[in-house]
Amino acid sequence: MNSGIQCIVLLACIAVCSSASIMRCQCIKTISAVRPHLIADVRVHQPGPYCSKQEVIVILKDETQRCLDPEGRQAQDIIRSLLKAKEMQTKAEKTSRVNTKATTAAAATTAATTTTATSVEATAVEATAAPTAAAATTAADKG
Repeated sequence: MNSGIQCIVLLACIAVCSSASIMRCQCIKTISAVRPHLIADVRVHQPGPYCSKQEVIVILKDETQRCLDPEGRQAQDIIRSLLKAKEMQTKAEKTSRVNTKATTAAAATTAATTTTATSVEATAVEATAAPTAAAATTAADKG
């Protein structure tokens, strides 16, 4: 093979290999705990095809990342609190949907009641107007 073609193939292989993301566990080394006031965010990765273990990654306020031991007490507390927060959010969403349906139903009931009340009022006006018109006709006949 020509040396120019070999260089081009080699450069293409380097470009492909460096651009591909290598899926692997992010936590090689774990620690048992960090100071809670330094924590800015937490990410929990469940086992998957690229990593067979659960990972608890804590992002600190200085934007560094630390891996907590998922079996440790602090990591377990964090996982529990995240699950509770997710559960509360789900309940809030369900309550919101129920309240929206109840509000819609109440609005429909109010609209139906208003329509019925308007119909009753119109009927009452017609009933009141009918005797008046009959009396006017009778007075005209006599006169």
